[in-house]
Amino acid sequence: MGTPWPRRFCIGLCVVAFCHPAFSAQTDEKNKPTPAQETAADDSSRVESPEAGPTLPNPVESKTPEEEPVSNAEASPDEAQESPSDRTKSQPTDQLTTDHETPQFVDEIPLGTENILLPPEPLAPEPYVPTCKTGGRCNKQCRQCYQCDCSRCGCDYDAYFLIDFLFFKRNNATSGAVVAETTSGVPELTTRSTNPGTAPGIRLFGGRLRKNGIGWEFGYTGVFGMFGERTARGSGDLRVPGALGSVVDGWTNLDAVRSTYTSSLNMCEVNIFTSRVTTKGGPRSPFPWHRVHGTFEHEFQWLGGFRWAGFNDVANLHVDASQPINNDGTYSITTTSQMLGPQIGFKTKRRWNNWSTEGWVKTMLAGTFLNADSAPIDTLAGGGVPYRPQASARDVGVGFIGDMNYSIVRRLNRKWSLRAGYNLIWISGVALAPNQFDFSNTNTITLAGASNVFLHGANLGLEAQW
Repeated sequence: MGTPWPRRFCIGLCVVAFCHPAFSAQTDEKNKPTPAQETAADDSSRVESPEAGPTLPNPVESKTPEEEPVSNAEASPDEAQESPSDRTKSQPTDQLTTDHETPQFVDEIPLGTENILLPPEPLAPEPYVPTCKTGGRCNKQCRQCYQCDCSRCGCDYDAYFLIDFLFFKRNNATSGAVVAETTSGVPELTTRSTNPGTAPGIRLFGGRLRKNGIGWEFGYTGVFGMFGERTARGSGDLRVPGALGSVVDGWTNLDAVRSTYTSSLNMCEVNIFTSRVTTKGGPRSPFPWHRVHGTFEHEFQWLGGFRWAGFNDVANLHVDASQPINNDGTYSITTTSQMLGPQIGFKTKRRWNNWSTEGWVKTMLAGTFLNADSAPIDTLAGGGVPYRPQASARDVGVGFIGDMNYSIVRRLNRKWSLRAGYNLIWISGVALAPNQFDFSNTNTITLAGASNVFLHGANLGLEAQW
C-alpha cells in the first residue's frame, strides 16, 4: 500500500533540512580561490610607492629569495579537476611570470614624443679642429688659411698659374728733334710725330703658397711690335736737316721722308711673398663702405724679388729723292736697354662668392746697361760708298720700373677663373732710338740715355688654381 501523504511531507522536510549544508559546502569549496589567486590578490592590495614608476594593468613581480614559486604539486585537487577550458582561461592570472619573461622598464628613458616625419633638428657645432683629408690631426697649421697643409685641407688654393693677353699702348716721350723740314726751314717731321699704336703682348705667372704662409712665384711679361710711322710728302722741297743733309747727294731735294718707330719690352721676375687672409666687411664693419655688402675674404701679400727688363727700340728715317734718280737712303738707329735689380711691392685680393678683385703695385730700382748702334749711311748715287760708317756707343746708369695692375676675376668652376683688368707700367733710365739721331757731319755717336717710357693697356685671360 502506498505511503500516506502526511508521512511523505515529514520525510521531505528532513531531507531538505539535513542535505542543504552539504550542497552549500560543496559550492563554497568550488568557489574558494586557489593559492595563486590569493597571492595575486595580496600583491594587488599592496600600496605602491610614488617613485615606483608607471603602473601596469597586471603588475607582476620577480621571485625573491624569500618567496618560492607555487609548484604544480601544491595545486588543489579541485584545480586539477577543472576542465581544460577553465584552466586555459585562468592561466594569465593564475600562473606567475618567470624572470626571463618579465619585461624591464627603466624610469630614466623618456617615452618618444617626437614626430619622426619631421626633419631632425641641427646639432650644435663642434669645436673646430683642422684635419687633413688623408686622416689625422694637423701638426702645424697654415698661416694663410689656418688649416693644415693648404693643398689638402680646403684652402682656396696653394698653387696658381695665369695667362693674360695684353693690349698695350706706349707714349713717345722723345726729344722732339726735327728729322725733316722744308727747304725754307719749316719743320715737317719730328721724333714725336711717330706715335706707336696698340700692340699685343702676353703675361705668364705661376706660383705656389706653402703651408707656413710663405710662397714664391715667377713671371714673364712681353709686349711686342709697338710700331708707328709717319710720312711727310712734298714736290722736291723737303730735306734732311743739319750738315748731314748737305753732305749726302740729293738729300736736300726730297719728295718724301718717312719715319718709322718700333719698340718691344720683355721682363722676367722671381718673387718671394708672405700671405695672410682675414674676413672683413658685413653690417658690423667699422668702415661704411664695407657695409654695403656681406662679408668677404681679404688677402694681403708683401713681396720682394728680382727683376730683369729688356727694352729694345728701333728708329728709321727713309729718304725718297727723285733727283738724282735712285738716290734713296736710310738712316737707322737701334738701342737696347738692359735693367737688373731688386723689387718690392704688395698684392691685395678681395673674394666674394664667385667674384673677386685683385691688384698689385711693384717698384724696382735697377742698374741699366745701355747700348746704341747707328747703321752706315750710303746711297746708290754714291756708288755704295758710305757717307757715314757704322758707329756704336755704350753707357751705364740707374733706372726705375713701376708696375701696377687692377683686375676683376670671375670664377668659372672650382679650378678656372676669367680675368680682366687694366695695367700701368713706367720705365725710367732707358735709351730711346729717336734720341740718338745725329745730323751733324761726324762719324761718331753720342749716347743719350735717361729717357722715360710709359705703357698702359688692358689684360684679358684665364687663371687656374689648385
